Amino acid sequence: MEIISKEEFTELANYQSDVCISIYIPTHAAGIAVNERYDTIVFKNNVQRAKVELNGKGIDPREVDTLLAPAFELVRDEEFWNQQLQGLAVFISKGFFKIFKLPLTVKEELLVNSSFLLTPLLPVMERRHKFYLLVLSKKDCKFYECDQFEMKKLEVEGLPYNIDDVVPFEQKERRQTHRRAGAGAGGAAIVGANFHGHGTGLSDEEEYLEQYFKEVDQTLWTEVLHNQHVPLVIAAVEYEAALYRQISNYKHISDVTLTGNYEHEDRQSIYLKVKERMAPYFKEYVNDALKNFYNNSTTQLSSSVPSEVVPAAYYAQVSDLFVEKNQHLWGTFNEKDNVIEIHDEKREGDDCLINKAIIKTIMNGGEVHMLDKEKMPVDQSPIAAFLRFAM
Repeated sequence: MEIISKEEFTELANYQSDVCISIYIPTHAAGIAVNERYDTIVFKNNVQRAKVELNGKGIDPREVDTLLAPAFELVRDEEFWNQQLQGLAVFISKGFFKIFKLPLTVKEELLVNSSFLLTPLLPVMERRHKFYLLVLSKKDCKFYECDQFEMKKLEVEGLPYNIDDVVPFEQKERRQTHRRAGAGAGGAAIVGANFHGHGTGLSDEEEYLEQYFKEVDQTLWTEVLHNQHVPLVIAAVEYEAALYRQISNYKHISDVTLTGNYEHEDRQSIYLKVKERMAPYFKEYVNDALKNFYNNSTTQLSSSVPSEVVPAAYYAQVSDLFVEKNQHLWGTFNEKDNVIEIHDEKREGDDCLINKAIIKTIMNGGEVHMLDKEKMPVDQSPIAAFLRFAM
């Protein structure tokens, strides 16, 4: 379920050239924005802006046209623009053109620099918080693997499609026939005329349902869940969800339940509902990371000083990096001499040091958390870190 692989991210991170163009735009999967080609227009406008900026730098217009030719060709690709997600990232350099459709909305942004801007990609590079979703009813059984960005259906060998796969009509008919034959004159039941263990207090339908759910649970346990420890969310009517919880072997069924009948609801609608309900689960890791930061705020394992945090990211000291959304920190860092300069405004030759710190942290195996300003561990700084070892 990777959107951007570690290898692709590393390639983008290591790419250096005189001209590296990064374009981010929000996009639309359906509706009037698609019909009116709104996304196409926004992208074209950004390419035109890049052209103006490159011409302003004194680059030969023929080189500029060659550089941007793949982007203008993309503008004309109607099929591409009719198949968008929520965001788009495009990276352009000499002989280099990469496109990524993103399952999250991004801020419209253009940067022409000597390296690519990767900060908006951070959410899709964060740890994927996997969970499962079981959509269950008498007439339907579907199993999905999900995370905070997407949901895909898993075809599990042997998983029943519905109750009739487990309790065929013929079995139900035999029981009904037996029960009718076992009735005396006037409809009085003959004592002891039980069938298939009947007499436990369960109605036929309840027993069929339990048999069906046990088969679903056993199949999922055998084929998928026996070595998993992530939440399983049930989407079912209330009494069916309760019964499945009661009979299931899986010990990590989530407290979150989508209560209702979802037989005929489309997959995207179900996903948006479960994603909203699972938001606290997605935040667990960042909350733990923030707790580590606060618990070590008086030690050298925590820092919110940019001139300390950025070098620490380069030197693989950062365990967890916290960055404020949609912020830049312009300057330069000489890794060899360990010399950093931070400027109030972007100067010629500057890099976004937040962008660089993110890249280095991810490449060095650390975790990065992009937060709203009010969630940052320190109000006065757009960047902070919990370190693996003291500076």
